Amino acid sequence: MTMRFSVDADHHRQRLDVFLSETVEGLTRSQAKKRIEAGEVEVNGKNAAVHRFLNEGDVVELGSAGQSSNKPAGSPREKTHPTNATTQRRSDAAKPLRILAETPSWLVAFKPAGVLMHPTSKGETDTFIDAVIAHAPEVAKVGEDPAEPGIVSRLDRDVSGLVVIAKTQDAYENLKRQFKTRKVDKTYLALVYGDVPQNEGDLKFRIGRSSTKARMAAMPKESSEGRAAWTNYTTIRRLNGAALLELHILTGRSHQIRAHLFAFNHPVLGDPLYKPRSSKRNITAPRLMLESVALTFDDPDSGERKSFTIDPDPAFQEVVDVLK
Repeated sequence: MTMRFSVDADHHRQRLDVFLSETVEGLTRSQAKKRIEAGEVEVNGKNAAVHRFLNEGDVVELGSAGQSSNKPAGSPREKTHPTNATTQRRSDAAKPLRILAETPSWLVAFKPAGVLMHPTSKGETDTFIDAVIAHAPEVAKVGEDPAEPGIVSRLDRDVSGLVVIAKTQDAYENLKRQFKTRKVDKTYLALVYGDVPQNEGDLKFRIGRSSTKARMAAMPKESSEGRAAWTNYTTIRRLNGAALLELHILTGRSHQIRAHLFAFNHPVLGDPLYKPRSSKRNITAPRLMLESVALTFDDPDSGERKSFTIDPDPAFQEVVDVLK
């Protein structure tokens, strides 16, 4: 038996799994997700992904596996066995969401290393925002991009730390303005290659896409290409062939810290993308040694200044103990 639903205005821009859990009596969101992944759900006659966002007028059909699919018989539906790295990412994403603070308008949570912030064009599931929406479904309707609901601060997949998520559109707009006007203070810790002689400094290389590799690149000082970027660093501790830095970013460019430190000739330990050109010793790290450890902003509702901090990943101390 196939159930058919027409999406009305009240469910416009709602995620498919949320729509089904609210529309089908007795169907939980996790059950809806499993049925979508099993190929039991179509939108406008085509199989859909869990994170599909619906539009008013869409037709959603829920049947049994193989019944509602327009794929030819024999089309593969089985999930491929993930690699160990993928298994670890999914395991991290499946952990209970670690929330430091929450109001009706926003929440501050910890994103583990190895977990995507949101699905990309590849349609990944079990991302950080998936966990957020499972906790607070209203987030799914917040923001400008349905693929990145509620997100006003981002971390790369392999970077861990604190992020703030808007739960209402008003909070989203307010926080977005705070980031744009540099009222938000973000503090990072990084372990980097090499001896950093300066106690502190500013990195202001413009950042744009590399023309030779699939990553970002810092542009020459005289270049007008790319976008302006500003990273402030303080040397916290000098180690044997490495250094521990505290960093503050005054702009929010993609891969900003990683690209800046690479151009500074002190790339982050454990970075598979921005690897050092040469190293005097074989230094290894269990992960990308970059973490967002503090976040400060104004409460969008009260205007009160809010500050949050976490202890660094124990991996930082483990690497320091080896190198000191």
